[in-house]
Amino acid sequence: MKKSSLSLFIAALILVASTAFAGKMATVDIPEKPEMYATAPAALTPQQCAQCHTGAFNSLKNAGGKHRFDCQGCHTVIHAYNPKKANYDEVMPKCASCHTDIHGPTAKDCASCHSNPHTPRKVAMTPRLAGACATCHADEKAELVKFPSKHTNVSCDRCHTSHGYKPSCFMCHRPHYKDQPVEACAKCHSVHKPKMVTYQGTDWNQTCASCHGKIAEKLRKTASRHNKVACASCHKSKHGYIPQCTECHKAPHPKTILDRFPNCLGCHLDVHDLPSMK
Repeated sequence: MKKSSLSLFIAALILVASTAFAGKMATVDIPEKPEMYATAPAALTPQQCAQCHTGAFNSLKNAGGKHRFDCQGCHTVIHAYNPKKANYDEVMPKCASCHTDIHGPTAKDCASCHSNPHTPRKVAMTPRLAGACATCHADEKAELVKFPSKHTNVSCDRCHTSHGYKPSCFMCHRPHYKDQPVEACAKCHSVHKPKMVTYQGTDWNQTCASCHGKIAEKLRKTASRHNKVACASCHKSKHGYIPQCTECHKAPHPKTILDRFPNCLGCHLDVHDLPSMK
């Protein structure tokens, strides 16, 4: 009887102790401050977003283009990702919310080229993009086909390693002469029809001399006024053009002489080394 009473007493003590312990664990000692929840919070600013999303902020800052506006212009739902639901597609903004099919109905997979929406104009030259250049750049494609050259047989991404990148001609080609500026290339060659050489300006005698060395040397040494004339002044418009003397010289002799000698080069044997007229 004594053992039974002792057991009941101990059980009662354990029950009281456990009840008291449980009550203490459930008690919150932090005072309530309901006034903190009386006013709805203001939306986060981009600078506040950047405190956690530093990479996205810096990308927008340095190469965001027209995407440099309030983050919540796109991210209308934030911090709602649930790894158990894998609901990124639900919470991430859609390109079509702002952009129409600007590249045509067959190019709707925006992320295949614009892989980072925070740097929308930084577009890597992926196989998907390389195969669709002519969709937007039809004129350039037409020139490559109409004016065949070695450039016609080269894939666009061989030179344009990223979208919008314009390479230096010297990546593949040697200059015509030492220290030739790369800007000189485009004065004569259009990159998509390089064999159709035309001239923009008349100050490229050194370029001409790189191939036409003997003629350039004659012209340099001649005592005639042709010594001071730029090659492109006579061989104008396009490479290989041979001008007529009368384009510059209008009937320099009396008609009686011109009737007898209609061909200027019958007397003036070499236009690059004419006799000096004093």
